Amino acid sequence: MRRYALLFIALLMFAGCIKTQEQDDSFRYRLVVDGRIEQGHSAVVMLSQSIPYNDSYSENVYRKMAIWGAKVTIVNGDRREVLTSRRDSHYPTEFVYTGSKITGEVNETYTIEIEYSGHSWRAECTILPPIELHDIEVVAEGEDEYSIKATLPPSPYPCSIDCSIDGSTYYAPTILGIYAPSDSERRITINHPSDKLIREGYSIMFSGKERVTLRVNTLCDFGYTYWRKWEDNFINSINPIFPSTSNLPTNISNNAYGIWSGYGTTYHVLGLLSEYGN
Repeated sequence: MRRYALLFIALLMFAGCIKTQEQDDSFRYRLVVDGRIEQGHSAVVMLSQSIPYNDSYSENVYRKMAIWGAKVTIVNGDRREVLTSRRDSHYPTEFVYTGSKITGEVNETYTIEIEYSGHSWRAECTILPPIELHDIEVVAEGEDEYSIKATLPPSPYPCSIDCSIDGSTYYAPTILGIYAPSDSERRITINHPSDKLIREGYSIMFSGKERVTLRVNTLCDFGYTYWRKWEDNFINSINPIFPSTSNLPTNISNNAYGIWSGYGTTYHVLGLLSEYGN
């Protein structure tokens, strides 16, 4: 859904638009990559350009920053696939590159190669084994307020949880949804994704009118570092005393921003939350 667009906008802002850098006529746009491949699914890649911090942040600006004409290739051993570009209004850029021939497998390594405007970039990733939630519970907390609780099993790998609302093809990161490795199981509460960067009226609760699907992502070491930093920047961005002051890490070559990562994933379809507990 479009209301999750600004969640991705935070990535663009914190990737290339931090106030600690001098922004003037010397500013140069840089490639921003948000790419993933998971077991049993093809790659999905969003490409855009970084945005100066002093630009006006409207959805029209972000759509204009999307990169449409790139050649994006996925490589796995001797196999190569050039991704197809298509419109999808659920995604922040409203434009994504997707594949169909190469699907992810656990413990396999995948390389992304990007060519655009005479430049090229690449990155590598490996898919780790998936992690599955147990004992998922939807709890009515008040009038049209629902929390989601689950048991996260022991795992040597970190993970993140994001969710799709009302059947959207885009999964937004849940707030405080990054988890370190652990030798013991944990009972966790899954918070609602933030609707917007400046979160006026934001609630960690879900509405009973929402249909929710959870996605659990196993992260590699870089993925954990990246998404933990992304979450810290997102939360600190609204703090006037301790605002975000650092760039995100990147595993994309040639001075680009962003992430190309493999994910072991499990999906949990909860459906309409108001139907729980009735």
